[in-house]
Amino acid sequence: MNCPYCAFEGPRRALHAHTADVHASEVKTTSDPESGRRFYELQCPFCPQSFRKQIKPRGKDPAFLEEYAREIRLVAFDGLLYHLEEAHHDDDQRLQHS
Repeated sequence: MNCPYCAFEGPRRALHAHTADVHASEVKTTSDPESGRRFYELQCPFCPQSFRKQIKPRGKDPAFLEEYAREIRLVAFDGLLYHLEEAHHDDDQRLQHS
C-alpha cells in the first residue's frame, strides 16, 4: 500500500507504523471542557470524512496522552487505513496494494 500523505510504499503493517511515526501531526487531540473527556480526531486526506473517538479509559489522567501518544495514533491510523481501503481503494492509484 502507498501512504496517502507521502511517497512511502510498503505492506499494510509497515504503512500503519509509518503513518503513526512520520505523520503524527495528522492526529489531533482535543478536550471537552464540560466533561473533561479527551478525543482524537483524524481527517481523511481524500474526502470530508473525519474520525473522532473518545480516548479511553484513563483519558482524564494528565500524563495519559503523552505516555500513550503512539498507541493513540496507531488506533487512529488503523481506522483511517480501513476507511481508505473500503471507500477510496479504487479512487486513487496511490492506495493500490503493492
